[in-house]
Amino acid sequence: MGMREARFTTLDVYLAAYLKMRGFPLSLDNRGGKVVFAFTSSPSLNELISEFNSNALVQVADFTTAVKALRGQMLQARNFTHPVSG
Repeated sequence: MGMREARFTTLDVYLAAYLKMRGFPLSLDNRGGKVVFAFTSSPSLNELISEFNSNALVQVADFTTAVKALRGQMLQARNFTHPVSG
């Protein structure tokens, strides 16, 4: 039996958009009608989470586009029970 990768999950669409915008691939899981964003855990991911929580500067248009794209993927994920990659 193989080891599973450690995963970081969040319900926060803004954090998920920030991490995706910074290059981290994610999957969306429908868990009883709630969409959960999942990332492969790593030290660099943890650094970006800290950066986000410290009020990181972002390119506003890029961030807004990332949030809108994730919201569209959330709607799609709510209609399916299998993970959606983003």
